[in-house]
Amino acid sequence: MDRQVLDFWVGNFRTEEDFFQFVEEDENYYLKEDDDDNFVSKFAESQDTIWFDQDLMEYGFEKSIQHFSEYSFAEQWLPVLYNRLNEMNLKFDINSLVFVSQGQIPKPTSMENDDFSLVYVGGIEFEY
Repeated sequence: MDRQVLDFWVGNFRTEEDFFQFVEEDENYYLKEDDDDNFVSKFAESQDTIWFDQDLMEYGFEKSIQHFSEYSFAEQWLPVLYNRLNEMNLKFDINSLVFVSQGQIPKPTSMENDDFSLVYVGGIEFEY
């Protein structure tokens, strides 16, 4: 079996629509991709990364962290994620999750503003 590491972020967004507008690829990106101020998504911009392969990313908006159990390889990473979240004492209810193959985002970071909170939880290894 091969091993890979995924970088994880958990967050709280006001609405599902706000979340998807944040993570989904900007349709206009490829029309002006030579522009250095043009990011493939708002998520990419929050990570100071112009472009990354969004095929190596999975994300979702759910009622609680337990609802992410149906996501890819969750049986491997979800217990580790639970443990990390218990240690972090986050000040918000988690309703969103993003994970990306490690290396796609060079300097993963947390971000918080009036509209949402997004916390980088770190990398978690899994077998595929």
